[in-house]
Amino acid sequence: MTRQHLSVFLTATLLMLVVAGCGQPAAIPTPAALPIAPVIAASELVIGVNRLPFGLLQGGVPLNNPDLTLDVTLYYVGPGGDRTKPVATTQAVYRGQGLPVGLYVAYATFDRAGGWEAEITIPQTDGPQSSRIRLDVSERAFAPMVGDRAIPVQNLTAADVPALDQLTSDPRPDPDFYQMTIAEAMEAGKPFVVSFATPGYCQTAVCAPNMAVLKQLKSEFGDRVNFIHVEVYPYPFGESFQQARMVDAMKEWNLRTEPWTFLVDRDGIIQARYEGGITFAELRPAIAQLAEGQPVNPAP
Repeated sequence: MTRQHLSVFLTATLLMLVVAGCGQPAAIPTPAALPIAPVIAASELVIGVNRLPFGLLQGGVPLNNPDLTLDVTLYYVGPGGDRTKPVATTQAVYRGQGLPVGLYVAYATFDRAGGWEAEITIPQTDGPQSSRIRLDVSERAFAPMVGDRAIPVQNLTAADVPALDQLTSDPRPDPDFYQMTIAEAMEAGKPFVVSFATPGYCQTAVCAPNMAVLKQLKSEFGDRVNFIHVEVYPYPFGESFQQARMVDAMKEWNLRTEPWTFLVDRDGIIQARYEGGITFAELRPAIAQLAEGQPVNPAP
């Protein structure tokens, strides 16, 4: 269900972008007349604290309203659960600045694996609208989790491939992101941020905006935090993309989607992880904490 929700959300997003890119006005019914459907834009949820990114579809079109704050109520519906008794409540705030589609992010703690439901309440002029979506929570994530030791892979750097256009699909690469491997960063005794992204072939259309955010943060924190970009596909990127052939680092980190961003402390321990789109407003406080050697609290 999680992957299906993600696929629906991304498909709708891409359709919206294609229409906008072609300059063809779409016939969209009056927004107030259509129900709003929330979708979870994450491929995996686990026991413990989770970042819950939501998109909103109205008539199949993604919404991008920065004034919305969503109330999120969680119910455990697995064995012994009761879908009438809320387990926790939280809020999802707007995190779509600079992204091609609206994103609303909440943080929530799941105390057990199994089936959950999230009831999303969306404010409307004619009264709040609520909708439930299914969440599947696992004992263990595929991707490295907060508290795990980062995986010291030997990703390609400018020392291996001096031509940056063969090292990254970013049309405007910052050379500083390609100076060290993750293994070297772990030996440096300095916190680091690593982004697994493909700006030129991103299926979610958020890799390039993510890199823009990270470049801005590097200009502020680059003296205290190392920044690394790992391209998802090996060169030639287009051919690898068509063949779904990923770089070894993606496989070693067991990443099945893109983009992913990880914050790692000076001891090599993952302090925060972000799947999908990120914004300056969400990431800056966390990187400031990372730079100071403080525990990272990514919650808005």
